[in-house]
Amino acid sequence: MKKLKKILLINWLYFSKELIEVEDINFLTGKNGAGKSTVIDALQIVLLGETNSRNFNQAANEKSQRTLEGYLRADMDENNPNSRRGKDFSSFIACEFWDDVESKPFVSGVMFDCRSDGGSQEHFFLYDGPLPEDCFVRQGEAIDLPNLRSFLKTYGVRGKLYDTQKQYRADLLAKWNVHNEQVMRMMKKAVSFRPIVDIQKFITENICDIPEKPDIEAMQQTIRDYKRDEQLAQRQEEKLEALHDIRRHYQDWQQAIERWRIQSFLSRWAEKEVQQAAIERAEQAKRECEAALGEAEKQIEALATEIGQKENRQRELDRAIAQSNVYQEAERLEQQKAERVVEQKKLMDGCQKLALEIRREAGRINHICEKVMAWEEETLTPVQQAAENAKKAYTPFESAGPDLFAKPISLFEQAQSATSDFWRSVRNTAHKVEDQVDAYKIEVDQKKAALANLRKNVKDYPRGLIELQKRLSTELEQQIGHPVEVYILADVLEIREEAWRGAVEGYLNMQKFYLLVEPVYYQSALKLYDQIKRDFMQNTFGIVDVGKLREQEKIEPKENSLAQKVETKNDLARSYMDYLLGRVICCTHVEELRDYKTAITAEGMLYQGYVARPLRRAWMEDAFIGRRAVELRIRRLEAELAQVEGAIRYWNPILQVLKNQDEPLFTQFFVQNTVQEKLDGYTRSLEIKKEIVEIENQLSQLNLFWLDEQRRTIEGLRKEIETLRGKQSSTVERQGQLKEQIHQLEYVTLPEQCQKLTELEDRISEEFTAEYQEQVGLPRYKQELARLKRPEAVQKNFSEQLIRSRNEQQTTWSELLGARNNYADRFKPCSFRVDALDNDEYEMERQALEESELPKYREKIKAARESALEQFQNDFLSKLKSSIDQVREQVKNLNKALKQAKFGTDQYLFRVDRNPDYADYYNMIMAPELMEGEGGLFALPFQQKYGKLIESLFNQIATSDDTQINARKQSELQQNIERFTDFRTYLKFDLETTDQNGSKQLLSQTLNIKSGGETQTPFYIAVLASFAQLYQVNNPSVLASNTVRLVVFDEAFNKMDSDRIVESVRLLRKMGLQAIICTPPDKLPDIMPLADRTHLVIKEKYKMHIKAWGKEIMPA
Repeated sequence: MKKLKKILLINWLYFSKELIEVEDINFLTGKNGAGKSTVIDALQIVLLGETNSRNFNQAANEKSQRTLEGYLRADMDENNPNSRRGKDFSSFIACEFWDDVESKPFVSGVMFDCRSDGGSQEHFFLYDGPLPEDCFVRQGEAIDLPNLRSFLKTYGVRGKLYDTQKQYRADLLAKWNVHNEQVMRMMKKAVSFRPIVDIQKFITENICDIPEKPDIEAMQQTIRDYKRDEQLAQRQEEKLEALHDIRRHYQDWQQAIERWRIQSFLSRWAEKEVQQAAIERAEQAKRECEAALGEAEKQIEALATEIGQKENRQRELDRAIAQSNVYQEAERLEQQKAERVVEQKKLMDGCQKLALEIRREAGRINHICEKVMAWEEETLTPVQQAAENAKKAYTPFESAGPDLFAKPISLFEQAQSATSDFWRSVRNTAHKVEDQVDAYKIEVDQKKAALANLRKNVKDYPRGLIELQKRLSTELEQQIGHPVEVYILADVLEIREEAWRGAVEGYLNMQKFYLLVEPVYYQSALKLYDQIKRDFMQNTFGIVDVGKLREQEKIEPKENSLAQKVETKNDLARSYMDYLLGRVICCTHVEELRDYKTAITAEGMLYQGYVARPLRRAWMEDAFIGRRAVELRIRRLEAELAQVEGAIRYWNPILQVLKNQDEPLFTQFFVQNTVQEKLDGYTRSLEIKKEIVEIENQLSQLNLFWLDEQRRTIEGLRKEIETLRGKQSSTVERQGQLKEQIHQLEYVTLPEQCQKLTELEDRISEEFTAEYQEQVGLPRYKQELARLKRPEAVQKNFSEQLIRSRNEQQTTWSELLGARNNYADRFKPCSFRVDALDNDEYEMERQALEESELPKYREKIKAARESALEQFQNDFLSKLKSSIDQVREQVKNLNKALKQAKFGTDQYLFRVDRNPDYADYYNMIMAPELMEGEGGLFALPFQQKYGKLIESLFNQIATSDDTQINARKQSELQQNIERFTDFRTYLKFDLETTDQNGSKQLLSQTLNIKSGGETQTPFYIAVLASFAQLYQVNNPSVLASNTVRLVVFDEAFNKMDSDRIVESVRLLRKMGLQAIICTPPDKLPDIMPLADRTHLVIKEKYKMHIKAWGKEIMPA
């Protein structure tokens, strides 16, 4: 056994020199921050052979910021007066071990060569011998590197200084007789002492020696080859399937062509039969027409004879009547009556027509008058008065008829006068309204132009003001030789209070448009203005003489004057405003006005010269002063523009009504001529009526009995002749129709139908061979004719099907082209013609694949798969099984040791079971028939049971071509390889606790529900078991078990109760382990009686030292 006996610290944080002697069970305690973890961190550097600050103070504070530099320089606190920063010095950490088998000591340690420039270099060392008596300190200073080298040389080959940490660790493990770097990891875990979170990971990493993973590179390559060949075969299978698909589409297309061909024949042959029947019907119709024509000609001749006889009789009767005296008198009277009737009708039609025209005119005038009378404008009162008179004058004509002309002419003259007055008033009013609308339009244009300028921030000053300003400025500059500013007063003023804007604007009125120039230039400006004043005569713009004003007037604006409501940065404007407005007092109420000589209210009531008067509203609202004036003027002009445009919209319809009226019907000429003519005509029509009555009386006195009898006979003959002529006309018409029909049939219909029949027969001969017609077409036609009974039905049925067949033919051709194009795209390069009408190239390729290439691929794939399976069995399954067996054996041996080490009444046991998540894989790996049965992996029962699982595993650990997959897939593949080649994947590890009653619990099930002490205990047991395994404590061989037994715990028992602490120390001794236990002082009563040596770490400001306690000096 090799035990740690001494620990030496030189220049380590606040330890200047400390030699710590240790026994089997050592208790390191002290207040928080006293330096317990400082000792542990130093010890870790020597035991682990690492200077990584990540290992420092982990149990004490996981977020510790301690660094190696801080430990060496002693400057973790900036206030430390003993800091070693900026100095050359050496630091030592050394451990002396005693080998009780060989009865000799050896030392492992590290020396830090630190420089004043902040650099440092560590030097690990080992030698066979004790720590020197001077503890590497000579003349009060730790020795430097040369002295250390000299010291080690005295030990010859038994002393060594290391260049690398790795070499030091390897030799240190050899000294310890522990040939497994896993002990280093266990030491880190013991020091940090965190409870177990993942029992699986803890056991596999710290309890078991992890066997090497199986090397599956060769197997992966074989699988890749096999998968690649399988993919190629799959591609060939897909190619063959695509060729079969092309073959099917080609057959569908050929079948569609054949269906279309037979349907086309049936349709054409039926059409030929229908055409033949049509020719026969036309010839029959011609024969029938010729027979009917002969009958019609006979009937026409008979009717002509009968008509002639009746006409002769009618003429004889007419001559007898004409020779009668009564007839001649009656004819004379009838003629007179007819003439009177015609004359009367003509007169009454004229009266009726003019009456209708007058009625329409009355309606039109009435409609216009009502529109005019509905307007509400006072300016339209004259035309409305005239409209009312006209409406009254036209009232008698609203329902006028021919009897209107029985009334006196004065009625018409009155209407004509009223109309004349109304029309004159309409014209006058129209001119006025049009003038008003034109004025409004001009105003709209002016306001729109002003608004456009205002929106460009250009004020719409009175016409000529801007021009005058520019003229004066330009000509003054020419005279004086440099620019001269000419200001418009409104431009340089601002209204201080908007409530008083109206009063200021209204009071200034046109004065706000005055111009300002510096007094020195005023005389020149005045002369210029005098010269050009004629160009600006329409406006009275002024130039303010501010210089004279300042000389002559005492400018002192009064308190609360209107001048205070105006502000300006222009001195000229200020002087003028103080003069002009400084005497005008601002009053809140109108009652206050009389208190001052000149005063004004914000509402514009002005008191001046002992007269009170309101300012004009237009002046007040006419905003020109200041920057806001533009906004106000825009708002005002927009409102005014809307008002004017509204006025235009109001007056335009009125103007249209007034202007768009036709001239009135009732003119003086119309009344005196046209109306008078109708009045005379109406009187004459009444006279004619009396004359007609007189003629009718004369006719009634004649003896007309014989004359009426003869007339009735003549009328009867006339009707009979008319009837016969009607029959004759219809028969002649029928004769013409028959001739036309015969001509049409003989010269048009029959030739066309014969021509069509010939064309049909020719087309059938061209499209279908005689052999096809006899063997295929006609037999099928007879079947269809027997089924459908008539050629027309056959033609209709198959003509309709032809469209579907044509579509089907196009569809199948498109599908064939699609299949061929898809084939060409998928299996490049492809030189086959996509639009070939035959399928020979594709068929030859299909036969070659089906009969030759694919069978070869299948044989190759079979051989490659067998090779992959063989490697899978030898390189993968066998090695995994070996690893699992090895781990089970390790856990079995560990459990033997645990059987002898109870913790109180509890017994602990490590469990290794099959992982249920990978149970199928585990069963396959551990299957006895894999190693024992005949055929192994290739045996049919094994393949039936695990074939799919093997294939799934192949897919997860190898691809056909690793170079073609993306980064994510590559990562997944690598993860799969890591997972499936690791024996731990297939196992489930746990720690089982059995209490005195035999109840069992698994640590994985109780980690999150037990107390702190209960969760620390399993960790403690597992760590001790791990160390016992690594240190080969139970190995019967003296040489093998001659190992270091050191275990270091930092904060190990902080959550355990007294009983658990006693059991923990007891277990340490029983297992033969040496321990350094670091805990807070509150555990002192529990641990000190059990410890062989207790060390109290004490910190006094910036110094640390350790006081050794023993059982014999423990306080009562």
